[in-house]
Amino acid sequence: MSTRLTDDELVDRYVHAVVVHLPRSRRAEVAADVRSRIEGAGAEREVRAVLADLGSPEDLARTYRGAPRHLIGPKFYDTYLRVLWPVVGVVAAVLGGLTLLGALTEATDLAAAPLDSAGVVWDAIDAALTGGVYAAFWVTVVFAVIERTAPTGTDLGQWDPDDLPAVPHGREIPVGEAIAELVFAVVVLIGVAGLSPSLAPSFFGAGYEALDPGFTDRLVPAMVAVAVLWVISASVALAVRSWTLVVTALSVVSDLLAVAVATAVLVHRPYFSAQFLSDLRDRTGSDLTAQLNLAVGIVCIVVIVASAVGVVTAVRKYLAHRRA
Repeated sequence: MSTRLTDDELVDRYVHAVVVHLPRSRRAEVAADVRSRIEGAGAEREVRAVLADLGSPEDLARTYRGAPRHLIGPKFYDTYLRVLWPVVGVVAAVLGGLTLLGALTEATDLAAAPLDSAGVVWDAIDAALTGGVYAAFWVTVVFAVIERTAPTGTDLGQWDPDDLPAVPHGREIPVGEAIAELVFAVVVLIGVAGLSPSLAPSFFGAGYEALDPGFTDRLVPAMVAVAVLWVISASVALAVRSWTLVVTALSVVSDLLAVAVATAVLVHRPYFSAQFLSDLRDRTGSDLTAQLNLAVGIVCIVVIVASAVGVVTAVRKYLAHRRA
């Protein structure tokens, strides 16, 4: 059951939502002025009505900011930004992932030419960047058209004072989310450790013997390092629960390393030992090498895309933390 915000809560949230769009050097002055305007107008009227007349916090912030900071008209600028970045991220991730998946699928054809690993990775990056640029272009075009053709008074979403977000108090990372991230990181660490002859828990058996020795020697240690960094990053995030510079740096570094290691795994061959593949062929009556390679490739693509999105998300949350 939702509770109705009090007048004081509404004022606090509104003032914060205004000043968060302004330089820090002006926030105290503007906050005092906004409170004064609300108090002056609220002597004979309800606070909600006063806030509705003042308009959305973004619009009021523009009047204090003065110089425009938008690529398109001011009416829809903040909505434009909220739409732009998710669309660009999704399009880039999908196109890059599909390019990698297509190349890996073609590689399963025994008649196909050998896989050019460097070329495949470059094609995926090129597809992601190109898709992101096109997505940004078309989102901008759409909002520019809306800005110039929408009837007077049109707004993308009616602003309501009761929808104002709470004022942050240094705990921006929910404890449940932080715990889930830590549990996931620990599970990954245990799973990756099982691929190492020197680190595998006894209950894992000798599953690492199925892997190619070159893969085990060169890439498994790097995978363990990524998992350890994820555990450290998640632990610090759980302790701090705020997107500070340290939390952000750990998150970005661990995810960038994950992208690099997953890319190295993606282009590595072989993954499995000849003995394991031979035994598997004897048991199943068919050669499953291509299918196994494809499965590993798909996992790598998922890690690359998820980690890249994680980097962007961490940076955006850090910037939001600095503005708050």
